[in-house]
Amino acid sequence: MPVLNFSYATIKDMAAFKMYVEKASVLMQRHDVETVVRGTYRTAFNGTSKPPHFTAVFRYKDMESAMRFYRSDAYQDLVELRDAACDMEIQFYDE
Repeated sequence: MPVLNFSYATIKDMAAFKMYVEKASVLMQRHDVETVVRGTYRTAFNGTSKPPHFTAVFRYKDMESAMRFYRSDAYQDLVELRDAACDMEIQFYDE
C-alpha cells in the first residue's frame, strides 16, 4: 500500500537547508520517491497559526520502501546536515 510522507521543516540555517534538499533530492531519485508537493507556509485559515516553515509531501510505494530510504547509509549521512539546517517533523500516512 502506498504511503505518504509529510515533512515539516522549520529552518535554522537556510544555506544548510538548501544543501540538504539538493543532496536528499538526488538520493530520493535513486530510491524512486515521488515528490507530490512542496510549499512554504503562508497562514492558517482555521486553527492555530504556525511559525514560518516548509512542507513537502512524498509518496513511497510502501512503508518498507520508506524505511529502506530513511535507514539507508546514504540518508543517515545527511542526518547531521538536516539537523543543523532545520527542525524537521517526518510523518507517514497510508494513502
